[in-house]
Amino acid sequence: MPLNTTLPTLDRWRTTPSVDTLRSRYDASADQWHDNLARLGQLQDYQLLFENPVGGDRLRHLDQTSRILDCGVGTGAFSLALLDSIAQPVHISGIDISYSMLAHAQRNLAHRCPTLDLRWGDIRRLPFADNSFDTVIFAHVLEHLADPVETLREMMRVLKPGAPLIGSVTRKGLGQLLLSLRWHNRGYASNQLDAFLQTAGLETVRSFDYGAGWSRWMCIAAIGVKPDLIIGD
Repeated sequence: MPLNTTLPTLDRWRTTPSVDTLRSRYDASADQWHDNLARLGQLQDYQLLFENPVGGDRLRHLDQTSRILDCGVGTGAFSLALLDSIAQPVHISGIDISYSMLAHAQRNLAHRCPTLDLRWGDIRRLPFADNSFDTVIFAHVLEHLADPVETLREMMRVLKPGAPLIGSVTRKGLGQLLLSLRWHNRGYASNQLDAFLQTAGLETVRSFDYGAGWSRWMCIAAIGVKPDLIIGD
């Protein structure tokens, strides 16, 4: 029987804050965000995620011409972890609803990649052409969305055929419930995250745990690949 990924209407109302509300909360948290991630060990955990054989094997195609999109770039922590885990610099684009977060991302990433293109915007409507990116990444954005599958389809739209989508979400559990008191975020189990990626049309989907510490308790990650184009379609 297929997994039902639709949440009850009441839960959706409770856990999906408006874009303006989210923007305000992230703007207010931007100055402390990166330091808080460092204290929790999440910056290192992100890097270990990209060095994990599951994700690392999908990043071997990257070179100095490659373009990466970070959806919900925040202060640039997820992009920094990817840059630290590969041998060559790559071109980074990022999109976020918080101008304050984008300002921190600019400072954190400006000297780490050949070109940096940071934009304010909504990841549900990406301002990029189809088949533009060699990898798309995201960290802890699906939890705020009423329809994560449609957002994943939008991310997949801008991916090149055969390219990977790699993301991290908050694990469903007590920690997530405590976070939701402030952020009104959902949490997901591995099978739910897998189902979202598969329903969005991604192939060779696999979810996996972080190695240790805060992230192992609070987060899960997943990777999927955009299908190659079929000649004649």
